[in-house]
Amino acid sequence: MVEPLVALLPTVFDLHAGQRARLLREQPVGSVIPDLLFGIWSGELPRYEGLNIISRHVLAWLSTQKIVNSEEQLCEDLLLSRLAADSAVSTLKRVGAISKRDSGEVELCPEFDVSGSIRLIAIEMKLKKWREALAQAVEYRKFADEAYVVLDGNQARMTIEVRDAFVENGIGLFLQCGMELKKEISAELLAPAPSVERLFAVSKLASSGPYCLA
Repeated sequence: MVEPLVALLPTVFDLHAGQRARLLREQPVGSVIPDLLFGIWSGELPRYEGLNIISRHVLAWLSTQKIVNSEEQLCEDLLLSRLAADSAVSTLKRVGAISKRDSGEVELCPEFDVSGSIRLIAIEMKLKKWREALAQAVEYRKFADEAYVVLDGNQARMTIEVRDAFVENGIGLFLQCGMELKKEISAELLAPAPSVERLFAVSKLASSGPYCLA
């Protein structure tokens, strides 16, 4: 099932001229492992190598706040020790993700705010176990803009129950028959809030494998 889908991804998801895309297969993102993770963006993505879980957590939080008054506020809002906050700020300054003003304010650098600059699509593939696939795809919405399930069209049946379940959860559905791929339900496009998982997914896309260029 995988190879036909991989070949069709740029056209299925409307990869436009000038955009970049990258496909990852079975890469862990937090506690889940999507069968396929497809990212589409323009320009360059920042790299997040060398960041530990606390640094990623601070960066994800700053993606929503943009600026905080002080490191003390980081400690209070994120329940961090002063040592952990100092270490995270030092690491993020080193990679160019944040700047610290003379007044003590900590500010996210615009080029590291990728919350809306990339489209993440997570895909779960199953032969016919649609309930299991749907449950996994719902978990992907924590970091992906869209989540899809691909079922074997020769084994899975499209019923009212199936359609209602996918529509209710905002999950898209494809049925694949050989080299043909038919979209039965479009995924709801809903950008998730910045999170450690989303940053982790973006970091993998920024540094893994060749681009698919439109």
